[in-house]
Amino acid sequence: MIRLLFILLSAVIIITGYAMYINNDLGLMQVSFAEYQFEASLLEVGAVALGVLLAALLLAHTIKLLKKFTGLYGEKRIERLTEKARHSLELGLIELSEGRFAKAEKILLQKVEHNENALLAFLAAARAAQYQRAYDRRDDYIRRAHQSAPDADIAIGLTQAELQMDHKQTEQALATLNHLNVLSPQHPYVLKLLAETHRMLADWESLRELLPDVKKAGAISDEKLLSLEIDTWCGLMSDRSRTDNIDLLTQLWDVMPPGMKTIPEVVEHYAAELIKLRAAGEAEMVLRDFLSNNWVESSLMLYSELDVMASEEQISIAQGWLHKHQHNEHLLYALGKMCMSRNLWAPARNYLEASLSAKPMPVTYLKLAQLLEDHLEDRQKAQDYYRQGLHMLSGDYGEAALAKAENDFQRSIVVPELRVI
Repeated sequence: MIRLLFILLSAVIIITGYAMYINNDLGLMQVSFAEYQFEASLLEVGAVALGVLLAALLLAHTIKLLKKFTGLYGEKRIERLTEKARHSLELGLIELSEGRFAKAEKILLQKVEHNENALLAFLAAARAAQYQRAYDRRDDYIRRAHQSAPDADIAIGLTQAELQMDHKQTEQALATLNHLNVLSPQHPYVLKLLAETHRMLADWESLRELLPDVKKAGAISDEKLLSLEIDTWCGLMSDRSRTDNIDLLTQLWDVMPPGMKTIPEVVEHYAAELIKLRAAGEAEMVLRDFLSNNWVESSLMLYSELDVMASEEQISIAQGWLHKHQHNEHLLYALGKMCMSRNLWAPARNYLEASLSAKPMPVTYLKLAQLLEDHLEDRQKAQDYYRQGLHMLSGDYGEAALAKAENDFQRSIVVPELRVI
């Protein structure tokens, strides 16, 4: 625009000056100011104006060139700083992954103000500070990460929660994750960390409410979800048991999902809590029903430890299990105890001896010795069993016990037919 104006004005001045020169009339221009007076021909005035305009044009062009030059220099400088910042981030992450945390922290913060990934640099620096137990610096880097990327609340919050959980700041992590869950409901990783936090806090009721969302979001694998559900229901049962109110415990069992009642760990935990509440009879019934449909060794072991007054039906059911598990030492031991509870001393002895033949156990030696000493008046034999049980408890089985066990295993076990009158 300036250039066009300069050309037009130059053309006007040249044409006018030429016309005045041809006509031999250069004109006259007078300017007065106070006592000052200036006179010049129009041709001179035009030439000066043209020179001033030319100078202005040259100055503008010079300024433009200077701006372009300084701009290019500034862009190059910014590019260099950005490249250095990018290199610092890469090197810092390498140092962090190799465990040189102090060095990593220092490198990550170099030229961070020019880093296009300042958020990543601050989060990595926070982790480096965490590993050095510099928790104040860690929190400061988290704050600066928020300032560098205000829209990255979820990413920053998740990193903060992970670091808090690693530092056992479970309550703070829970507050952070609850805030994130409000910002982004059904976020799979937020739900996963929430579940882990509730588990760490043993807040089973909150975890129970969260489980449907965790399952719906596919936040964790099916295997881990099952483990989490087992822990949740077992934890809830323990909480109810601590109230010393058996009704609260049985009510929880009634509302428990049917699938949970088929898991040995859950069934055994429920039975154990019933035993704590002095409800061994209810525990026996739960375990008996479970074993009738699911043969689990650990459940049978718990069943054999019960001390209850056995009924004819209970003994009959246990005898039925022998058809498929006639060499099971725990089942034989349980039958021996059940017979003892009904004063059936001879069958009890047969079952306990059969249990020893299947596999010697200290508890079986003790129970059989007590039976012989208290009810069958065979004190010498009882003393032998006491001694063998003590050898087994001390880790020294004794030559006689080992020889007897080896011989017993080599012959078939004869289980007595028992009819309860």
